[in-house]
This record gives sequence, structure tokens and C-alpha cells, in this order.
Amino acid sequence: MKNLIIASLLAIANPVLGVGSLCCSQNPSELAVSQNHKLVSQNLLNGIEQKIMQSFVSSMTTQKDEQLQNLKKELAALQKQRNQNIIVYWQSYLAYYHAIFALQTGKKDLAETYTAEGIELLDNLQNKNSEDYTLLAYLKSFSIQFKSGFKAPFISSAVKSDLEKAIAMDKENLRAYYVYASSDFYTPEMYGGCKEAEQYLLKAIALPAQKVPNAMLPAWGKEEAYELLIKFYIKKEKWEQAKKTFQTASTNYPNSYNINKLAAKLVGK
Repeated sequence: MKNLIIASLLAIANPVLGVGSLCCSQNPSELAVSQNHKLVSQNLLNGIEQKIMQSFVSSMTTQKDEQLQNLKKELAALQKQRNQNIIVYWQSYLAYYHAIFALQTGKKDLAETYTAEGIELLDNLQNKNSEDYTLLAYLKSFSIQFKSGFKAPFISSAVKSDLEKAIAMDKENLRAYYVYASSDFYTPEMYGGCKEAEQYLLKAIALPAQKVPNAMLPAWGKEEAYELLIKFYIKKEKWEQAKKTFQTASTNYPNSYNINKLAAKLVGK
């Protein structure tokens, strides 16, 4: 499935391929509209992960979600034009950061709504691939905080099922291992948590962010895996491993606020 998505993205990115498939069936005006849609698609999806993060940071700075809302509308409009799974993926990823923004601004009910929107988008997606199942599991795990206690085990079971599917589809998807580790790390030890986090985080940081660089496909997870692995070692008071991992992480991600702020916890250890 992932190869099909990459192939479709290449068709969007390459105007020659697009024209070749359309020239025999479309008149010049229809062709111009089609090419314009392809250009809009390419422009919006190119670097979309960074655009979402920039919109989130801007929204946090201004305490207004205008940029998140604008990007949400653009992706929704593009999905109506193109109807592609990769667009739904980024709509869901944006919903996750919209939920975080709502939480940080004291709007828990709205955060739950955005999280549910992201889950629904991916739940309804046909022919899900490894990345889709991974993000779906991430959102479901995030949703646990909004649910009553007795629902948590059922959601955790669904998270695990989604991640098993993700890993079965792509054993080199570092995001699947990171989300698996994150779910395990934040599960209370009395409920069996924090037993597999280390092995999955080590697996995640050993894998490339992307097999083939592509600005339209996800690349998140590796920086987050390093951060969580440091936190794991700090929690377990494995100070040598924590410091060694921090040194590697800070070298690879020198501008990471979340990694750099952990330095204070390692002083004197």
C-alpha cells in the first residue's frame, strides 16, 4: 500500500506524468484546471509536517488557533479535490496537534473533540497502511485521558492491535515502535506498563526517519524516541545510559527544546 501512495505522490509531483495520463481525454481548459489542482496539492503537501508544526507553534505563541484552523480548511478542501489517503493522514495529524493546543489553553472538551475527529478520519479510511495504523494508535492512546477509567483497558487493547498491524506491514516503521514504547511507558507499572518501552525505543532510534526522503510523507518520531528513552533511563535511575543517550540525542538534535531541557535532570549524576 505504501508503494501505491508513493507512486500517487510521484504522479502529483511530476507534471509530465499528469499531462500524459490526461491529454487524450481532456480539453485544454479541463487540463489547465487539473494541472492547477496538482500544483496546489504539491505545494500544500510539500513539507506538510513542518507546516503543521509551525502552525502549532504559532498558535501556542499567539494563544489563538487561527493558523491551525486555516491549515485544517486547506487540507479539507484538498481532500475534496484529490481524495487521497495521505491527505487524510495529515488531517488526522493536524487534529492531534489541535487537540494539544486546546489542552494547553484549558479547553479540555475541545481537545477531546479534535482527538475524536482525528480518530474518526483514520477509522473510516479504507486500505490503511502502516503509517495510518500507527497514527491511529497514537491518537487512541492520547484519547485515554478523556475517558473513564474502566474504558482504558479496552482502548489500550485497541492501541496494541493497531500497532501490531502497523509493524506487521512495515517492520522498519520507527513511528510504530515509538508509539508502542510511548503507550507502554505511560501505562502504570501496576497494570503491566514500562516493561517493553526500552527495547522498542532502542529499535526506533536505530531506524531511519524515512526509508526514502519525501517531504510529503511522515518523518516524525525519532527525536521523540530519543527524548522518551532519556526519560525512561532517568525514571529507572540508569544514569550512565541516560547521559550517553542524551549526548547522542543532543548531537543529532541540537535545537530540540524537549531534549535539551532534560540536561538539568542529569547534572551531578
